[in-house]
Amino acid sequence: MRRRFLRPALVFALLLVTLAGAAAAQFGQNRIQYRDFDWKIYRSPHFNVYYSDADDVRLQRTVSLAESAYDELSRAFDYQIQEPTPLIIYATHSAFLQNNIIINGIPQGAQAFATPVRFRIVLPVDLPEPDLYALIKHELTHIFQYHILFRGKLGGSLRGRPPLWFMEGMASFMADDETLADKKYIRDAVVNDRIPSIRMQGGGFFAYRYGHAVFEFMEERWGKDSINDLIYEMRNTVGSDIGRAIQRVFRLGVEDFDFEFRRWLRTRYLNELVRTGEPGDFGRPFRLDPGSGGGFETSAAASPSGDLVAALTTDKAEIDVSLFDAQNRRRLRVLTRGLDRQVRSIVSQYGTVARRAGSDLGFSPDGNYLAAFAQRESGYSLILIDVLEGGLHQIIDMEVEQQLAPSFSPDGRTIAFAGNLDGRSDIFQIDLETLNVTNVTRDEPFDAAPAFSPDGRWLAYTTWSGDTSQIVRIDLSDPSKRYAITNDEFNNKEPVYSADGQRVYFTSDRSGVDNIYGIDLDTGAMAQYTNAVTACDQPTVLPLPDGGERLVYTGYWKSRFDLYMRDVDEPVATFDPINVPESPLSPGDLPEFQPDIEITLDERNIDPYKRSRFFLEDAVTFFGVDTDQVVTGRVILQFSDYLGDRRIIADLAAVDSLSDFDVVYFNQKNRWQWYGRAFDDRAYARFLNESGRIERDNIFRRTGLEAGIVYPFNVQNRIEASLGYIFREYEGFAFADDITGTIIPVISPRDDDYP
Repeated sequence: MRRRFLRPALVFALLLVTLAGAAAAQFGQNRIQYRDFDWKIYRSPHFNVYYSDADDVRLQRTVSLAESAYDELSRAFDYQIQEPTPLIIYATHSAFLQNNIIINGIPQGAQAFATPVRFRIVLPVDLPEPDLYALIKHELTHIFQYHILFRGKLGGSLRGRPPLWFMEGMASFMADDETLADKKYIRDAVVNDRIPSIRMQGGGFFAYRYGHAVFEFMEERWGKDSINDLIYEMRNTVGSDIGRAIQRVFRLGVEDFDFEFRRWLRTRYLNELVRTGEPGDFGRPFRLDPGSGGGFETSAAASPSGDLVAALTTDKAEIDVSLFDAQNRRRLRVLTRGLDRQVRSIVSQYGTVARRAGSDLGFSPDGNYLAAFAQRESGYSLILIDVLEGGLHQIIDMEVEQQLAPSFSPDGRTIAFAGNLDGRSDIFQIDLETLNVTNVTRDEPFDAAPAFSPDGRWLAYTTWSGDTSQIVRIDLSDPSKRYAITNDEFNNKEPVYSADGQRVYFTSDRSGVDNIYGIDLDTGAMAQYTNAVTACDQPTVLPLPDGGERLVYTGYWKSRFDLYMRDVDEPVATFDPINVPESPLSPGDLPEFQPDIEITLDERNIDPYKRSRFFLEDAVTFFGVDTDQVVTGRVILQFSDYLGDRRIIADLAAVDSLSDFDVVYFNQKNRWQWYGRAFDDRAYARFLNESGRIERDNIFRRTGLEAGIVYPFNVQNRIEASLGYIFREYEGFAFADDITGTIIPVISPRDDDYP
């Protein structure tokens, strides 16, 4: 007997309004589109550049850099990509983090990525031009790798992918994106005897630096053609066995290759340790709590009184602001306990974002507050931390993006910082009373890491000039004029003034790796204060009660960052005076970066982005036969548009002749997100039929349609609403009298439907 129950038609059901803790526990953080992107496509000879109206400020520059990168790499690989490569650009890194191409989101510190599916490159363009060019070359190298290794087919990657050091090391080597500052990681591994085998899997950021060194070794020992030989040999190698490809190309086994590579590295770097040293040879280290479990200390900021030093620390499994006693260099306490209830994380150039220049903390002149930037929602907010009581004193939101390196003015009324607005990276000031933000530099070069002079007249900062970074200063009474402090072939950055304003300390790679230097602004006399084989950077000045001063800096050694303090009376080395110009810079005094190919934009090459086309993004399959010789299988297919804004996920499964399907369409282009779903779920049981044979039959079937909307208020809270209708067929239990009058359970076929 079948019974049918009729229920009211479709109803609208408000499911839930999630609160912060519940949302995090049940769903994780929300994916939010904070801005509307009006996408267009610019078609250049080798790229389809996807950009929005907000990003067209840098379109011409980006296309020129991309075409220059393609020309260089196609000649290096001796390979031509037949179809234009999709290049998806965002004006800022915070906008880039809103992309929907990686469905689960990407880490805050990720700078760009390339996908083997449709060979897309996705990146922000708020970088100095040399860095942007290197970033494009790095990701474009991956596209060449995907075409060569996988022969341009999605299924090619199923044969196995080479280890991370191979993929990322080659990309870094071909892009020539390793700075002298980056070399501290491989130098540290060499002098501390921590070089792994080429069979290494994973490795994080170190794999980039290790792989870069491996390819440098290959080029020096066997020539650059050997690199192409290796990638083509990897294409013919099933799985990810790098050892087999190494054997065929270089006629060396893995152990022999490792031995030769280590010997090459030692020859290159160990001699430098003899003439240099470790960071602790030039300063006394700071220490965390006994038994704290390690962690990093970076971004020192000294109090005006000279008795305290603040720094970012990570020993508590998150980025905190800690306060140290400057006399004994021990931590007094953590100032940011419970901060994660108000902000997501503190911005750290050695933790959450790419290293650019400057310290991530600034001490107020009265010693009561520390300035930092923290991520809350789509971008960063300025936060003031109470030094006396701990915790947050104030949170200040602003339109400027990608803010870094806060610096208090001597009177405590304003904070200078680096940031991005309208496609340009400049130095800004915010008035702490009115909260008005002023663009101080307002120029084309990329500017970073500002620092006030003690009298408040000058503002020194880092600017990118040609292929290098240099230090300039401006007279705040006339910000239109720039005065060079350095202008040479080295990278000079993150200036800080001495207590009397007569000297500027800064980081420079003139020794072959980042170290701390100082220059007298009157005489031009230069001195070097550290000479580590790895790196020392982020200097800050600690004033002393007797009128003297010390330097506190970040040093890298044995795979960790620590703080060190040293006197300035006896520098490591002194140099002949350099010329510190007294007249302002003229146009052309600081060179511009010039790509090999300059593209003139043609409006006829601009098309609107059409969202109607889907392609297969991913496929997962399972197949098997059980002990009863019954075939089972499952296929999960994911379709997407080029930007990942719209997705179709189909989950199809079957056991013998019984099948399920669950298909979901999801649109997350805007902040309001919506989805539709159709499904048919079945469960079966095995029965003995009248002849004694086992048969399979449905005992439950659920078929339905559902639609819903999602609106996230922030990363923790959102509202959802859905409506749907479900039909069921199932074998229910009932009770009946047998011929003897005994009540027994029986299976009764039923069906029903409900909203």
